[in-house]
Amino acid sequence: MKHHIMIALGILMAAIFCFRMAHAITGPDGLSFGFLELYLAGGIGLAAWLIFAGLSERQRAKRDQSDHDA
Repeated sequence: MKHHIMIALGILMAAIFCFRMAHAITGPDGLSFGFLELYLAGGIGLAAWLIFAGLSERQRAKRDQSDHDA
């Protein structure tokens, strides 16, 4: 169950941070990388980490369940 929460939260964070990054890049300043863009890139990185950690936790839980059934 924990892995579902991690994956869902990661997808939600990725959607929000990607939308905000697209808005920041297409803004009037253009493609200038300041503090805001670094903050948003960090948020996208954190979201990716949550998604991948949730997927690996899901694989581990599935593997442990199949070992327990055998």
